[in-house]
Amino acid sequence: MGIPSREDSLAMLREAGVEEHVIEHSRLVEAVALGFAKAINERQTGMVNEELVTAGALLHDLGRCKTHDIQHVVWSVQLAEEAQVDPAVVEIIRCHVGGGLTPYDAETLGLPAWNMMPTTWEEKVVNHADSLVGEKGRRTLKKTLQHIRRVGTPMWYKRVRELHRQLSGLAEQDLDLVGPWTLPRVSRISRETGATRFFKGI
Repeated sequence: MGIPSREDSLAMLREAGVEEHVIEHSRLVEAVALGFAKAINERQTGMVNEELVTAGALLHDLGRCKTHDIQHVVWSVQLAEEAQVDPAVVEIIRCHVGGGLTPYDAETLGLPAWNMMPTTWEEKVVNHADSLVGEKGRRTLKKTLQHIRRVGTPMWYKRVRELHRQLSGLAEQDLDLVGPWTLPRVSRISRETGATRFFKGI
């Protein structure tokens, strides 16, 4: 398959039986990650491969068709590999959790002893976009860190904060200033004109 297109990635999610609210989450992660990638590429020409970002962001939660616990990462990797998705996309999927996980962190969480620390710019961009998109939509870094302080670990907090600093440095602006924050959604299609009305929200 190689690097799946946006259309192919969405089709993979639906064919696997991923629930629509998870697909909506993945679409917002994709939009945010692409916003970051474009902002970085404006300052650092060609640094981030936007095609990889699109596929990795859309497919990062593919395994949620099987489970919504932490093991969804293992399923996401397995299903992507079975579909012969490009290895670079598979690594984005593997490295999307919680600012990154060392093999020790992964084993502690009951995962294979994989190195799940993002190292490529595409892995870092998708990981950070996913960190900033919560159940109710995109959050600021401050809100994200407040959430992690409540439910996570100091290392998770540190890694997310460092990724934000690093990527903001490449973009030469705080990523909190880089859109989008919501997705346009179709609310109604006029039967008479075929015109589409949109509203913001996720």
